[in-house]
Amino acid sequence: MKIILTLFALALIVAAPAVGQTSKKDRDAKVEQELRRLVLQWDTALVKNDVASLDRLLADEFSFVGGNNKAQYLASFKPGSPDSFVESAVSTEIQVQVYDNTAVLTGLDTIKGKHKGQAYVAKWLYLDVWVFRDGRWQCVKTYASQPKN
Repeated sequence: MKIILTLFALALIVAAPAVGQTSKKDRDAKVEQELRRLVLQWDTALVKNDVASLDRLLADEFSFVGGNNKAQYLASFKPGSPDSFVESAVSTEIQVQVYDNTAVLTGLDTIKGKHKGQAYVAKWLYLDVWVFRDGRWQCVKTYASQPKN
């Protein structure tokens, strides 16, 4: 009987890390899906000039590396002008790495629109740092640069 109990205990000890790894993989997959949804919300907010949605997505301490902080970024969205607007914003090539309550997300954003009546297409490679706190994910830092094509 002792041998059976010992073998059973040993089996539990060996199996426990595998169960933990599966749940971590499941959690990371759910987080990745959630962050991809939030990136889509960000792109949609750009098109709709939706400052309230951007405000929710960005943490109070948000800033671009070497650029605007949250307040400055949000202030750059002025009421719609017939000759300056974003027609579409589409993020592709998205990659997500999850580290507990922090995630790093990279992608390519293609933004089409008009500025002072002139059509433009801008491509931005970006790296976002997201944190999970108070029950939601928010972006705290973004680095963006134009690709060298």
